[in-house]
This record gives sequence, structure tokens and C-alpha cells, in this order.
Amino acid sequence: MSKLLAEQKVLKKLGIEDFRHLTKDKVISMASMLDKMDPDVAKKAIEQFPNFSETMKEILHDYKESLDKAQEANAESVKSFYDSCDSIISSLQKELERTDQTFEERKHIIDKMMEINKMKGDKDSENKKFLAIMAFFGVAAVGIVGGVLSSALGGNTKIEMQDNNYLSE
Repeated sequence: MSKLLAEQKVLKKLGIEDFRHLTKDKVISMASMLDKMDPDVAKKAIEQFPNFSETMKEILHDYKESLDKAQEANAESVKSFYDSCDSIISSLQKELERTDQTFEERKHIIDKMMEINKMKGDKDSENKKFLAIMAFFGVAAVGIVGGVLSSALGGNTKIEMQDNNYLSE
């Protein structure tokens, strides 16, 4: 087991005199060190900074707002792309309605329409991947903050698996 950080070492790493001088920026640094701190030091730090949990909630709220803004920007971008594709397909559809085209010209127009539809499908897949990554990071942030706070306050964060050996007998 590695040596846990003592109070003076934590204060030195944070660049503060005592935990009462903990700022919002330093809270994130401290939270990342909580699992390496002696539990008594972590409790003492949190006691001296009574707004720790409130500050962590605020940080998570800010993070959620950032995720929401990114999703809104993504939604606008995707809608703009789809609107452009739909406009192009509509123009190509009008071209197809003309009767003075050769078979090859019509085939070329249809191929272009299919190509644009494929681009829309690719954009949809890309968008779903982006949303999944955003969801993962949101869940990870909440899980990390919750786990760090829980372990700092002496909670049991072990996940135990049930022994299912009897199933294979």
C-alpha cells in the first residue's frame, strides 16, 4: 500500500496555508487527491471547508451546463447539415422531373441523391456516437466525484461480486 498524504504535504501541493484558503479551482485539485490522502486529513480538510460538497455540486452543475451547450450546438449543426442535404435532394428531384434527360443523366442524378442520403446516414451515426460519448463523460464525472467524496468520508466503495461457484456444479 502506498503512503497516504499528510496534511502539510496536501497543503503544499495545493499551494495554500490551510484548508480555509481552499478556492473553487483548488477544490478540483483536492478532490483528485482525496483517495491518496490519509482519511483523517481528508475529513479535516472537508470540515475546514464547509462548502466543499456545495462547491463540488456547483462544479458538476457547471459541467452539466457545458455538456448541455455542446449538445445544443451539435443539434444545431446536425440540423443545418440535414437541411442542406434535403435542399440538394429537392433540387435533384426537380431535375429528375425533367423529361429531356438521357438515361445516363438520370442515373447520375439518382446516384448523387443516394450519395447524399448515405452522407445523412453517416452524419446520424457520427451524431449518435457523439451523444454516447457525452453521456459517458457525464456519468463518469458524477461517478468519480461521488466515489472520491465517498472514499474521503470513509464510505465503502468496494463492489463485491457474489460467489456463483455453486451454479457450475
